[in-house]
Amino acid sequence: MEPALNQGKNAIVIDNKKFRAALCDQCGAKMYPPGLLQPHLSRHRRRHLWFTTELKKLQDTFLRMRDFN
Repeated sequence: MEPALNQGKNAIVIDNKKFRAALCDQCGAKMYPPGLLQPHLSRHRRRHLWFTTELKKLQDTFLRMRDFN
């Protein structure tokens, strides 16, 4: 297996064979087959939703602590 450092951005090279890959705009990961890009993007969305809900819980906790005093 050869590293694809000098190859095109949309290709994965294994044993001197080029495979078309999808490139994630958010993290730069390459996916082969390109059909795996949609589940990858949905994981980004789920992680973002989880992060915002946890942040909201934390903000509410701090607000209650501030109001308690």
